[in-house]
Amino acid sequence: MSEVWLNYAVFIVELLLLFLIRAYYEKRLADAPRILLLGALSGIVPGLLCDLIFGKYLGIGFYTLGFGLPFLMLNAVLGYGLFAANILLLQRARFLNFCIWIGVITAVFEITNLYFPVWTYAFAVPSFEYWLIAFGGPLELAIVIAISWHVLLRYRFFFIDNLRKK
Repeated sequence: MSEVWLNYAVFIVELLLLFLIRAYYEKRLADAPRILLLGALSGIVPGLLCDLIFGKYLGIGFYTLGFGLPFLMLNAVLGYGLFAANILLLQRARFLNFCIWIGVITAVFEITNLYFPVWTYAFAVPSFEYWLIAFGGPLELAIVIAISWHVLLRYRFFFIDNLRKK
């Protein structure tokens, strides 16, 4: 296994561990396989769109494994899928807790990326652009995924219901 694939494997295992920690905390380990499957399926569209738009076409970030369709599909199912599965575990979270957990996930994989590079950015790290893209992007994506599940698939998110009541 080449070093770049090993780095990617570390990234995926890390996301899986964060998922398992959250599932344990939420007392939903028994639901974990179903949630992982839902996450994998729902990670495909946002994963491909984000990688193609922000990576390949806008040139904001670059994967060490490139932008070939097989890798992008794998990353959509595994990387974005695990991210989406983590979001599904946050249904009962208040908005601040939701944001904090997404920030924790993002911080963990950004720190890991320093030692096991999977992607690079087209700008200096750290910089204003870095903080905006690396931390703001996943939070925005998480909110969009939560709203999509809430509206389209009827998975109720506490913070969305709270906002609608006000």
